[in-house]
Amino acid sequence: MIQRSDESGAAAIRMAHEPANVLTVEFSDALAAEFDRVRDDDSVRAVVLTGTGSAFSAGVELFRVVDEGPRYVEALLDSLGALFSMLRAFPKPLVAAVNGHAVAGGAVIACACDYRLMASGGGRVGLPELKVGVPFPPIASEIVRSAVSAQYQREVMLLGRLYDPEAAAERGLVDEVIPADELLPRAREVALDLASIPAATYSLTKRQFASPPGGLADLEAELGTIWTADDTREHIRGYLKRTLGRSSAAR
Repeated sequence: MIQRSDESGAAAIRMAHEPANVLTVEFSDALAAEFDRVRDDDSVRAVVLTGTGSAFSAGVELFRVVDEGPRYVEALLDSLGALFSMLRAFPKPLVAAVNGHAVAGGAVIACACDYRLMASGGGRVGLPELKVGVPFPPIASEIVRSAVSAQYQREVMLLGRLYDPEAAAERGLVDEVIPADELLPRAREVALDLASIPAATYSLTKRQFASPPGGLADLEAELGTIWTADDTREHIRGYLKRTLGRSSAAR
């Protein structure tokens, strides 16, 4: 259902749930549990999330929604809400390597990642929830609106179109389109580049992105602590040395 491999501080999590990595309660819970483990693993500094074959994820398993009724749907919405919230708040760099179709909930998962790369070719990305006949859960709506360019939000969410990789990039659903054989190496490169940022600084910045209007003031004390930390000064010295050739004002 889920495969994981670690290399040089980057964990690659591959969704391998046939068919097409459709989202069920069981698969959503398993994916959340894997991210729990990775979050608590100090040897992992960044994560790449990808799919299998021609699918990143085709979204919710709709047959179970219609066959199993309200009790299952309630459990599914709870499970997906927890998964989406976890991915959005995941404190470490999280890069999506969109290997193929990312539809509905699959597109939401991609949008919850910090950076999204997509393989060129026949994969499609889109959010046909309204065409299916269901509204966006609040957390899914927040995630999509934070990723998609403002000028395209109504088009993407109301019309429910599926986009080829280039059109998806234009709308902000993905950030880069690259050849399929370069997808995972490039995703790992981006993940490790983001992991070079001090962990506390990166985590705080992600929480700033997710904070509601007026909520940033709650993070001021933590921000001040990071700015004045010894580790921060050392990182600044390293940046100055790399960019200006010296790490102090003395000439």
